[in-house]
Amino acid sequence: MIGPIPHQTTASYTDDVPATLTYGTSVYSTNTFSGLRNSLSNYAVITLQIWMPHTYSGDCVVTLKGPTSTSISITNRKGGSYDNVFDGTLFTDSAANSVKTYSFSSNGVVSPLQPEDPFSTFRGKNPNGEWRTDFYDKASGDSGKVNKVILTIQG
Repeated sequence: MIGPIPHQTTASYTDDVPATLTYGTSVYSTNTFSGLRNSLSNYAVITLQIWMPHTYSGDCVVTLKGPTSTSISITNRKGGSYDNVFDGTLFTDSAANSVKTYSFSSNGVVSPLQPEDPFSTFRGKNPNGEWRTDFYDKASGDSGKVNKVILTIQG
């Protein structure tokens, strides 16, 4: 006798369609997960990697919204006047530094970083459904792009 087929425990989604990010606009990436367990475990790990070159990183706001409408802040106007600090950044709860307290001091990618709100907020919630990563440019005078987004859910 064959037992039930276990639910998938890891899923990853990549969105690599470039979009321009300018003042007053938002860019978003959506993806739908299915086949995962109905509730993320207490040990679930979520990571988000973004490629968002911008000439003034502190203009940008990034949020992640799960299928149960729970939303967290990834970065809210962090990075100061430096260029491209989130152009390849991996956000993970296990990073040594937090985007909230990191002392940005030069142009270029900083990675890995903890998001402003922890991904663990999604534990115990159903991960199946639409996830949305929103990108906003909150100041005029500069622009950027969103080149790639990778969202990974384990557990």
